[in-house]
Amino acid sequence: MLVPAENEERANFPKVSVIKEKLSITLDDKILKEVDSIVDGVRIRNTSQSIEFLLRKSLSDIRTAVILAGGPEEKLRLGGTLKPLIKIKGKTIIEHAIENLRKHKFSDIYIVGRKPVLSEIFNCIGDGSASDVSIQYVEEKSEKPVTRSDTARTLKTLKGKIRKTFLCVYCDVLFDYNLSEALNFHLREGGVATLILKTEQSPVKWGVVNLDGNKITSFEEKPKKSDSYIVFSGIFFAEPELLKYSENSLEYELFPFLAKKSLLAGLICSGKSQHVHEMRYR
Repeated sequence: MLVPAENEERANFPKVSVIKEKLSITLDDKILKEVDSIVDGVRIRNTSQSIEFLLRKSLSDIRTAVILAGGPEEKLRLGGTLKPLIKIKGKTIIEHAIENLRKHKFSDIYIVGRKPVLSEIFNCIGDGSASDVSIQYVEEKSEKPVTRSDTARTLKTLKGKIRKTFLCVYCDVLFDYNLSEALNFHLREGGVATLILKTEQSPVKWGVVNLDGNKITSFEEKPKKSDSYIVFSGIFFAEPELLKYSENSLEYELFPFLAKKSLLAGLICSGKSQHVHEMRYR
């Protein structure tokens, strides 16, 4: 899917390619007509792409989500409480997240973080069985050097564990998006990742994007000034290829690179989100 030039400035990005095999299949005429009915001539241009899209969608029925809670414990605390364990309307942020994930059939959930953080979260939500989901806790080891944002490094803890399309949610985000709509959009676009976007009056506090149609053409984390008011919500879909990159930061390194290579899509999705620092909580 991605083959960086040999003289690419970010030489430590891996070469990633997709190998496709030719396949002969026999379909009932009625099924074939249904398959062809979703060909739109733009994103899905022929029967082969239609079948591939439907297979990807079917294989994603058991949906996987990742909640990122990585980095030093002290950075995840607000007023002494872990951000994902702050209560909003009687429930912790992470309980709200699990509820919304389950609503959209994301039942296979990984939570990644340092051991003390995972212990506190486990004491709150356990293995997920009470919420009818399966939660696996994956410990992130402290590594050096520490950068401004080690989100990609945290996510790479799951390399080898995730083998299909997945959703990633930052642990301090309260959200209510139509994740099923966003997943279908991501599968149609066929890129490495799709960011769920929103608009903000003060974009310089966020990761700011520029769009050309559905493609993100640039991504800049907390710029000094911005003419765009479209920002990253802290929620995105990705393919397992994303875990193969060697960079440490999603926001400062990997997202800008993917945008430059036209491998990053963006969707202003129906719904809303807030980071914990925006809220009045109790």
